[in-house]
Amino acid sequence: MAAIAPIVLNDAQATPVAHTFAFGSIENSKNFGSVMFEDRVAGIYIGYNKLTLAVQRPTGDGKTANRNLKLLVKVETPKLETVSNNTVSGIAPAPTVSYRPVAEISVTMPERSQLQDRKDLKKYLIEALNNAFVTDMFEKFELPY
Repeated sequence: MAAIAPIVLNDAQATPVAHTFAFGSIENSKNFGSVMFEDRVAGIYIGYNKLTLAVQRPTGDGKTANRNLKLLVKVETPKLETVSNNTVSGIAPAPTVSYRPVAEISVTMPERSQLQDRKDLKKYLIEALNNAFVTDMFEKFELPY
């Protein structure tokens, strides 16, 4: 098992900024494991960027089991509402989330897949995310035709 260590991801600013996602929480059961990492730079929990990595393993006996593993990668980047201190009491209101962009990638991997199959699928996914059609979908809400 890999040790839980911070994960550093760069943003898409003109001059990229490295964001450190530190361990936040873990969920572990017989067939499911999930780790959530937090980019705490916002300083307010509801504003933390989050990265979740999870694996769900096959369940049941050999004849009735679903022999697929399910892998999940999820990124959340909440944006906080802009607030002012112009209240009757003079106390700033509690922070609230204005909107929450979320990306969730779910992969179903047969247990009997070969290492090369898994490497190929990951590479295809990375290449697809770098494709001009996908870039335009993300950045301009363009349809891929």
